[in-house]
Amino acid sequence: MLSLTGDALTIILFSDNDFMKTKMRFIKLFYILILLLCYLPVAAKTVTETRQITGKITDKITGLPIAGATVSIPDLKIGTSTDANGIYILKQLARGEYLLQVTMIGYGSVTRLVDLANTYSVDFKLSASNYELADVVVTALVNTTTKQRATIPIAVVTHNMILQGVSNTVIDAIASQPGVNETTEGAGTTKPQINGLGFDRVLTLMDGVPQEDFQWGDDHGILIDPYSVYDAEIIRGPASLQYGASAEAGVISFKSEPLPENGTVLGSVLTEYHTNNGYLGTSVHVAGNHNGFVWGLTASGEEAHSYSDPKDGYVWGTAWNQTNARLTLGLNKSWGYSRLTLSALHRRIEVPDGNRDSTGRFIFDTPINGKVYPTRSDFLSYSADIASDKILDEYQAWWQNSINVGKGRIGLDVGFTQSVHHDIDTGTVGSGNLLVNDIPYSLKYQTAGDSSGLKLTTGINGIYEFQHNGAAPPAPYVPDYEIPNYTNFEIGGYAILEKNFGDLTLSGGLRFDRTDFVGDPMSLNDAGNIVPPGTPGSTVQFSGFNNKYTGPSGSIGASYQLPGNNYVKLNFSKSYRAPAINELTSNGLNIGSNAVQLGNINLKAEQGYQFDLAYGYNGDDVSLEADGFYNHISNFIFADRTDSVSQGYPVYQFVSSNVAILTGVSGYLNIHPSVARWLEIDNGFTYIYSYLPNSSDSTNHIPWTPAPHLTSEVKLRLNDGRNSILKGTYFKFGLQHDWAQNDIYSALYTEVPSAAYTLFNAGVGTSFVNTKTGRTVCSLYINCTNLTNVAYADHLNLAQYFLAYNGQGVTVTRQSQGVYNMGRSVSFKLVFPFGNGGNKNN
Repeated sequence: MLSLTGDALTIILFSDNDFMKTKMRFIKLFYILILLLCYLPVAAKTVTETRQITGKITDKITGLPIAGATVSIPDLKIGTSTDANGIYILKQLARGEYLLQVTMIGYGSVTRLVDLANTYSVDFKLSASNYELADVVVTALVNTTTKQRATIPIAVVTHNMILQGVSNTVIDAIASQPGVNETTEGAGTTKPQINGLGFDRVLTLMDGVPQEDFQWGDDHGILIDPYSVYDAEIIRGPASLQYGASAEAGVISFKSEPLPENGTVLGSVLTEYHTNNGYLGTSVHVAGNHNGFVWGLTASGEEAHSYSDPKDGYVWGTAWNQTNARLTLGLNKSWGYSRLTLSALHRRIEVPDGNRDSTGRFIFDTPINGKVYPTRSDFLSYSADIASDKILDEYQAWWQNSINVGKGRIGLDVGFTQSVHHDIDTGTVGSGNLLVNDIPYSLKYQTAGDSSGLKLTTGINGIYEFQHNGAAPPAPYVPDYEIPNYTNFEIGGYAILEKNFGDLTLSGGLRFDRTDFVGDPMSLNDAGNIVPPGTPGSTVQFSGFNNKYTGPSGSIGASYQLPGNNYVKLNFSKSYRAPAINELTSNGLNIGSNAVQLGNINLKAEQGYQFDLAYGYNGDDVSLEADGFYNHISNFIFADRTDSVSQGYPVYQFVSSNVAILTGVSGYLNIHPSVARWLEIDNGFTYIYSYLPNSSDSTNHIPWTPAPHLTSEVKLRLNDGRNSILKGTYFKFGLQHDWAQNDIYSALYTEVPSAAYTLFNAGVGTSFVNTKTGRTVCSLYINCTNLTNVAYADHLNLAQYFLAYNGQGVTVTRQSQGVYNMGRSVSFKLVFPFGNGGNKNN
């Protein structure tokens, strides 16, 4: 039970029986809340009126109107564009206080807090700037604020950054941000890291939906379609206070495109091709708004054959393909909004196992149609079912609601997701078959004072998860049961206060979580089939268990806007993470990781304490930010390689270190001279050091700590001619340098040192415009990555540890033995916008 008394958050713990009873009461209460939510719009309608806001966007120096500027209210997930006269209008808005944001290529972004109860017109004067991130709205912190006023470091990836970049997966699109890295197992399997931590310590959201799709495994990529993502926000630090145990390292919040203004239908068609792995991507997006009834539809497909690198040529087992459909239906009314999103994603992806002959040439695990070696047609095949592969399906239903009540808002989000995972070692039948169902939920109340600058957010959120193993495959296939059938109920209550004192922002809060795991026993007969426990001759695969974890989280921080466009941030946070199901119970071969993993049912919950300090400056010519952090985690859990081998694979045991320490610095420097609007130089840097105290030299670093990382890009923009058919034309040249990583967990070759490397990249982009209407006909983006075709293996490329000779697994003892990253690739992207409004050049 959770209650607030005065300024204190009082936690009353349940006994085990009380907790089970309370869980059932909570489910009943949740249904009552849903019924109440259906009534609230009717009640709210009697006390609220529909609002609209309009205004004009002009150039601060010339006073001329700016056409095509994007005006949006992120909290309401709605936006529009200015017309030829710089006029915008947003209708069907609920009364309340919201941050209004204006963005435009070639101008600095601007935000303003507006009270729609009293404000009906707001004009903006934009200053010319090549830096679009000077002042942007962020919503991932629960209390909506701006990037500069947020008390913890936040990175923002804009829609233009995604369009102008190149990626195979949604994580590729954000991995170059300071403090962010990605682990990979081929081009189609990527997972994020924040400040040196990943997997279950990073929470990934898509429009607020937690991605629980087997995030505990390095071979389980994030199941989000990159073409469904419009922009992203990254919380670089513990966010357990807002989101619970899965956000110990931070949060990546992906967001779909804002829905259009009333009376418009907008859309786009995108097509893309990459030369290296033959990546073919196509996406169609269309959305509309009719008197507050909003809808959006995205359908896409991607496929790729094996990629190539300078060391091995084509890398066998790296093909993949994916299809996705996403539908949103909703209402924008005076009382708030309600939206239902349905999505279905299917991915089939090969997993490289590094199997070679004695000369190092890739070979099949078993002969196929009499062939031992993959042929060129095999390498260039888009059918991702020849090598060992996975079938991954993700189905989601997500209902989001925001209801205005008095001076505050009630938010209720509830959903259902189903993740299906089939591990196919050889042939067409899955050896491992997992089905995970999740019911995420969130109920919160937010209020903001009219003039006090005080914001309060309080609520509960969590997830109910239940997992089931599929039936064993028929002979001769060998079944694989990695984790047991289980249920997991998580619930946490929190309260967050934020107060603005002029240039000073203070924010803090408390939270308490409870996690309840219940695992079923499982026994197997000699054929590997599941039989009732206690069956004569059977072996125990999993014992039943019931583990409960509780823990507090909290945060207190401040940001201060100093004179001369300087600012500082200071934050202290307490994080909490319960062990993941694989850490507790694993007992078998993880086919995608080429390892046998053993869980530890006695693991304790992790408890972390992190200190963040940041300094930033936003000037007319330069913008910069430097963020330092220190993170101390007790009961730190990781997979420790043993000296045992099972089924020809190394055995890893999940263990707990008394303490783990991570510290580092990340930042960016963006140079955008006001006297040279054609020039922008963007630089980013990340350095992270990890340490396991009281350990030997070979075991005193956390595994998979990323290497120091630098990115630098020079962008040259051409001036737009008055009657030119080309708008927004740019050329860019960049580099990425990763230093050698020798601070590794080297015991038993868990990791090997990685060599330094430097990659060069280049790109060009432009939009073709109808000179009569000012509308964009299409936009073209061309990029070349790894321009000089460098042979390299990134330190977080886990496929470099996959090596076998004629089917016999071999331990990788030096980096040159394993699978390398992709070589040179040229990508071409075309975007064709359409609709009756909003597709002007922006």
